[in-house]
Amino acid sequence: MGTRYAALVKGSSAIFPRGFPWLIPIWYAVIVVVIKVKIKPPSWSTWYAPYALGATLLAALTLIAVLWTMRTNAFVADESGIRLGLRGAARRRLGRRRRDNALLPWPDVQQLKIASRPYGARLDILLHRDSVVDRRNPVWLTVATVLTVLIPVVYVFRSPGLLRPRSYNPPRYRIKLLDVRAEELRLALAPLAPPTVAIAVRRTWRARALGLLRRSRLATAA
Repeated sequence: MGTRYAALVKGSSAIFPRGFPWLIPIWYAVIVVVIKVKIKPPSWSTWYAPYALGATLLAALTLIAVLWTMRTNAFVADESGIRLGLRGAARRRLGRRRRDNALLPWPDVQQLKIASRPYGARLDILLHRDSVVDRRNPVWLTVATVLTVLIPVVYVFRSPGLLRPRSYNPPRYRIKLLDVRAEELRLALAPLAPPTVAIAVRRTWRARALGLLRRSRLATAA
């Protein structure tokens, strides 16, 4: 087993701030209001407006699909800990924040929770409560979100969502990893993590159902 494990991260969180795809419906709603209320073209508006809204909706859905299915080299685990953030040529993307990385040292990690997903595996990283993390100011976060809604290009000045904990009590990171099964991920991380880090694999509902069915058959046969 090597001393380094790398995996692909699913979604846009390695590049865009958390929740960025959910802003697209807001922008589309604004466009609809502008076309319906503000813009008053001549009589051809009766056929132009539906086509314009339909084309815009198709573009919005396409953008959402692209963001949800993105894959980036943004996860590495080794003997020092887990490193989150873009790697290699991907770090040349526009914006200084795109080149940031977050290192989660093993002494700060309390538990790893792995769950199977259709795309691969979801990894929850729980840190100790006294771990030092960069806590975001709620006021600044609200201001940054509003600015991103008004000026989408502002995202290049914000930290990617992958580098920020989803919660702070205790600090918890959630990573979506592509093309790896839950058991494979556990076997890859177990030699790298120290014995003090608990690794738990959450069984899927299908595996639990098959287990119950198997035990039921054994009980009936007995």
